[in-house]
Amino acid sequence: MSTTTNTLKITFGQADDHRTAARKRLERAEAGETNETIEQDAQFILNFEDFTDVERLMRTSNLELLEAIVDERPESIRETSEIVERDYREVHRNLEDLEELGVIEFEEGGGRKRPILRGGSETLDFSFRISQGDFGDTQPASV
Repeated sequence: MSTTTNTLKITFGQADDHRTAARKRLERAEAGETNETIEQDAQFILNFEDFTDVERLMRTSNLELLEAIVDERPESIRETSEIVERDYREVHRNLEDLEELGVIEFEEGGGRKRPILRGGSETLDFSFRISQGDFGDTQPASV
């Protein structure tokens, strides 16, 4: 298994790069190439283009939950709240926020909701690129 397999890559400001890569994957697939990487690349990239979504994702409370999910693989929301030593309701709200962002999903069974990374990923890789154009007019304010 390659090192990128089972890694959810979370990016910011890279939609154009991802579209270009998707076109190249499509061209390779149409040319008859059958390769794990073609499917894996498409399934394990989540790109954000809005700072508000990045802010929601990068809250300390959410990052602690993601760390617990990756490191401890909790079987339920309750177990997740015990791992991070926080109130169940607060953890449940934060996990729903992460689900809404597309970072996690829930496996349901036995009356439990198990938080897992999107697509069954096992690790996370963050890549945020900010260019001058992302901020509009970057001229300093006049005094």
